[in-house]
This record gives sequence, C-alpha cells and structure tokens, in this order.
Amino acid sequence: MKGKGLDGIGASLVAVEWEDITAYSRTALPDDFEPYRLRKLTCGLLWKETPEYIVVVGDYDITNEGRDYRHNDFHIIPRGVIRQLTYLQGSGSLVALKGEAALKGEAALKAEAS
Repeated sequence: MKGKGLDGIGASLVAVEWEDITAYSRTALPDDFEPYRLRKLTCGLLWKETPEYIVVVGDYDITNEGRDYRHNDFHIIPRGVIRQLTYLQGSGSLVALKGEAALKGEAALKAEAS
C-alpha cells in the first residue's frame, strides 16, 4: 500500500471506480445493454489488498482506540470489476484530526469552519 499509515496502520486514501454486477427481471431484453451497466465510485482507506480483492474502509472511528474495531463500514471489491484505482493523497494528514478532536469540542470546530 502507498502512503503513510493512519495511527500506525498502513492505509492510503483511495478512489476506486468499479463496475457492479447488475440483474434485471420482468423487463424485455434490450438491444443495447450499455445503459443498464452500473458503475460505482467508492472512496475511503485502502485497508487490505489481495490478488483477488481489495477492501476499502469508508468510515474510520478515531475515538474508538483500544476496542475491537474502529471501522464502521467497508467494501470488498473484487479486482475483476475494478476499472481504476487512484491514490488520492497520503493519509498522514488525517492523523491531525485525532489531536484536534481531543483539544476542541465539536462546537468550537464548527465555529472555526464558519
């Protein structure tokens, strides 16, 4: 995996363009199947890579340290359906969120953003 780890985990921020398997019923067979294809874009932390699939974590709980899990959702995407995998940036900048969240309350962060 490319990039610097998040809390010691080697996870990079990625965007994955992939084609989902689609099924239709109770519809006539079209002459052109192209409009029926379903392309997806999934962004998140590249959690795991194998020769068969990748795992992208979309939501990572930085306050759940020390517990069994810190991810809240993930996609397992077979490599055969991936059209493009793009590394967006090093995830090292995300680590700063942990310190900011601990030092400031949510209201202070919202006031700072406005």
